[in-house]
Amino acid sequence: MILSWQKKLKISGNRRFEALLDFYEKDQNDPFILYALALEYMAKNNFGKAEEFFNRLLKKDPGYVAGYLQYARLMEKMDKINEAKELYTRGIGAAQKSGDKKAEKEMEDFLDELN
Repeated sequence: MILSWQKKLKISGNRRFEALLDFYEKDQNDPFILYALALEYMAKNNFGKAEEFFNRLLKKDPGYVAGYLQYARLMEKMDKINEAKELYTRGIGAAQKSGDKKAEKEMEDFLDELN
């Protein structure tokens, strides 16, 4: 079932960002909204806000596998390699727990590149 806010996210650019902020005001605990906002801030090179939203996401839902991958990529962009390694390692564990072999392999490959 597609929720109304998911339909609205098919819009692009600033309108999508504004819609996400509106959804966030209504529900600050929705993991998808936290993830989507983190990605939006990352795309806008607002790394501090992206990090804030990734932190919120993984505290709220430690099993959100994609969050680890993207958060680790952010840490790489910020030259925080040790933090990226830790996030990849935690993400691999979350992927194994959920049975997400593709994400597990992808994060293993990124981690190997950093070692």
